[in-house]
Parts: sequence; C-alpha cells; structure tokens
Amino acid sequence: MAEEYAIAMDIGTSGIRAQAIDLADNSTISTTVTLRHPIPGANVMDHLHFAVNVGGDQAHQLLIEAVNKVVDQLGVDKTKITRFAVCGNPIQLSLFQNIEIRDLAFWGTNAMERLNITPPKRNSQIVKPADIDLDINPDAEVYIPPAIKHEIGADALAMLVKSDVVNREGIYLVSDFGTNAEIALVIDGEIYSCSAAAGPAMEGQAIECGMLASPGAISDVAPEGDDWQIKVLNENLKVVDGDVMDVVEGNVIKERDNDTKARGITGTGVISAYSLGTEQGIISIPDIKSPNNQLNLQDDVYLSEKDLTEIGKALGAFRAAHITLCVESGIDFDDIDAVYMAGASGFYVDPLKSLTVGQIPANSWDIYQIGNTSLAMARDIVENPDLLQELQEVADGMQGNHITLATSEVFEKIYGLELAVCEQNMPLWKYDEWLESYGYGNLPELEEDPEIHRLYESDIPDIGINGLSIIEEVGTKLENKVEGCINCKACENECPENALKIEDGVATIRSDYCNGSACLRCERICPDKVFLYEKLFYIQGEEATQL
Repeated sequence: MAEEYAIAMDIGTSGIRAQAIDLADNSTISTTVTLRHPIPGANVMDHLHFAVNVGGDQAHQLLIEAVNKVVDQLGVDKTKITRFAVCGNPIQLSLFQNIEIRDLAFWGTNAMERLNITPPKRNSQIVKPADIDLDINPDAEVYIPPAIKHEIGADALAMLVKSDVVNREGIYLVSDFGTNAEIALVIDGEIYSCSAAAGPAMEGQAIECGMLASPGAISDVAPEGDDWQIKVLNENLKVVDGDVMDVVEGNVIKERDNDTKARGITGTGVISAYSLGTEQGIISIPDIKSPNNQLNLQDDVYLSEKDLTEIGKALGAFRAAHITLCVESGIDFDDIDAVYMAGASGFYVDPLKSLTVGQIPANSWDIYQIGNTSLAMARDIVENPDLLQELQEVADGMQGNHITLATSEVFEKIYGLELAVCEQNMPLWKYDEWLESYGYGNLPELEEDPEIHRLYESDIPDIGINGLSIIEEVGTKLENKVEGCINCKACENECPENALKIEDGVATIRSDYCNGSACLRCERICPDKVFLYEKLFYIQGEEATQL
C-alpha cells in the first residue's frame, strides 16, 4: 500500500487539537495542540461577532492559517495526506468552510428576512482542500460531519454518539465542558440541548495565571492535612505530583520528585482549588483569607479573588443550564440515570469536586469521563469515511429541542441567583428558597459516594510515536491607523492580555491574545474616543510575532 496519511482535527473555542494518522494501520503518528484560538475573543460569541462585524473572509483566513500551521507541525508529508476530518460547533465549522454564518447570530426569522440571509444546510459534506484554502494534497477529501439542527453542532453530535446515550432508554445528562459548554439532556432518545456560555475560565482563560490543558498546567489539587498537593500535567499530558504547598503563606512544604514545572493553571485546577479552598474555609466568596489575598500554588502560579469571581460565574452558568433543561423537559434531577463528562476540562476535573461546586448536578451517582469526543469522532471518520453518511442518518433521526438560554426566562431568573451567590455571597439555602418560589423545585442533595468511570488515562489517549507538540502562537496581526490618536498609550496599558501595542497612532493587536468584543477595554479607556475596535483590518499572510 502506498504511503498515505490522514488528519483528524477538533476546532474548539479555545484552540485546535489535531492528530496525524498512518492509514496503513491507523496508528497515531503525532499530536499537535494550540494554546489559543487565532480569532480575537474569549468565547464563541466573540468569534461570531468578529466574523459578522469585521468580516467573514478575514475570520476564515485567520482560522485557516492556524489550521495550516497545525498541519505543518504534525510533521507528515502533506502531499500524501488523503483524508482530513474536522469537528467542532456550528460557528467554528462555518468559519472553517467560509459559509454563511450570520444565521447563527440572530434569533427568530425576522432579522434574517430583513437582511436577506439564507441559512445554509449544515449536513455532512465532502469538500476539496482548495475549496477552503487548506494547504495539503489537492486530491485529498475533507470530511465535515453534520449538525443535528443549526444550533446543535457536530461537537454535540460527537458527544451524543460517542457516549451512545441516544440509543438507550433512560435519562442522561451529557456535557462537553469548555468555554462554550454544549449540554444535552437525553430522555429515551429525545434531546433537550443548550449551549451555556460558561466563559473562558472553564479553559483556564480570563484567569491571571490561566492556560489550556497542556504540559505544565496545574490540573488538580488534593488535601495533605491543611496543605495542598499540587497536580501538574507532564509533557505527555499525564497527571504527576507537584509540590506540596501551604497555599495561604505560599511556602513549599515538600518539593516534587520530578522536573515538571508549573507554567499556569487550567480550568480543572481552578475548579479543584475553588472547591478545596471553600471546604477548608480559605475561600469565602468573594474573599480569599490569605495575607496577599491569593491562593499561592506552585512556581509562582496563583489564583486571585478576581479569578474566583470569574469561575463562580462560569459554574453558575452550568447549574443554571441544568435547572433550565430539567424545567423545560419536565423532569427532576433525581430522574437522571447517568452523567457523561466530555472534553479536556470534563476529563481532567475531579468529578467529586464538580459535584460540590455545581458543575454537574450534586446528586449525580453514576458519572462517566469520556475524553475528547470531538477529536475522537473526527478520527473515526478518517479511519472509516462511510461513517460520515451514517452520522447524517443519525442526525436526521434525532429529535432535537434546542433551548436558547439568552432568551429563556427560566435561565434568566436562575442565573440571577447564581450571580448573587458568587458576587454577594448569598447562601445556598436562600438560593433554594427562591428556586422553590419560582416553582422550579429544589437544589439536589449532595451524593456522597458516586460511581466514577474514567475510561482513559488522558483526554487524548494516544498521542502517537512522535509525541505531542504545542503551538503557542497561532494568530496574526490586526492593525489600525487610529485617526486623532494622541499616543497616550492608555489603551495599551489597559489591555489585560498584553495583546495591544500602539506606536505613532498605529494600533497593532495580536489576534490570538485579544479578548475581542467581550472586552473592548481598549476602546472604552480611550480619552478622545477615537479608538474603534471594529475598524481593525487583517494583514493577509503576515505571521504572528511576539509584540
């Protein structure tokens, strides 16, 4: 058999994960991940906003340049790549294909009719690399899996298919944890779904020392008396013991016996620290009871009070989404037979801590951690291209009820309670009183001894014979001549991600560092109101550099 390769790729809101596969025996050659997404923004709605307001072509080009960079990093002969499968949510796959995306930005039909928008069919497709500017063998086939409905994308289909809950009787809650959490409640095959904008804290972003799940990330903490055993991901994405720390004073109690240094903390580590700190009384939201008002972890990595507010909001989005799904479907939490946790964050987090902080229902008694289902389904497709049609048949047969949380009165009421908990320290008993007064039942009792099924050692079980490589810079430069700029540098100094530089009235932004329309602190701080974010333009083909 001639030498042939395939690429399986997951385009997530916070970054890209991909694998090169030898089609002779379906063995993994290499794995590459990016630490950020190339399009400005901290969540999927920011990416959508950029595409609609700055330009779909610009957004597509930013994403495809990053995809091509990932393929280069995988280290196989691109002329011998014959299959390429990609999975992601509807926004990411629309950007990848450069198809109409504005239908995802509006609710209802009035705005789309007024703007003459025709929603594209998001069925399974096979396209050629040249159709999307993909720099591989031009004769390769690019496989794009279907959405269930335009709101329920291929990533949601992946978690439903890989967990197999759609083929079983019973009631199951399935979540792909991340910046944009896809959550589905499946009742005897009928799906109630929603997308909870849990926020970038779920992926370690919008956290001062945050990072995605990658080597050097603190992914968990465990109690050692009053001290904390820090857990860190090593170069193979396996969890190893770090230092034992006195997190109040910041002292190392016991040094680690390996050379894995902590570079930051990922979302699962934040959740773990949030849970343990609350349990030990170090945290009383929104305060941290330490001399420097921080949780002092390992290698100068820390969590601040501002960080904990961000994670509180993210966790609140999960719990509010769960309650909304139960109310809308007419079930109680006690009716749920099993809970499935997908994605890197859903895999590395300690489910017991997820129970206590509300990331999954507190009474969950049968819990499965199933890894990166989006990447796994892309891999299944390149290994067996006939699966693409089978997935279309599955999608066509699914009964879907998508709940748009942004317009849900139930969600609005409940998330208001969540904000009162994380910002004003409202006690949960008061939360429960309000919940009952709305007619939404009560918060579930905490399950003390759940059954936990962890199917793999890491969220990507096999990283390949050449191992894992990481791309830290995937963006490009956005530039704007700011007319009327007085060069005061207020915008530059205000940028929380150090993504912006301004020289002689020219603003230059690293696209992958920028938090996009969810931030706009640069625009708001401008004293003369001449800095307008949406007037930035894309410099085609220019590589990202450290500014």
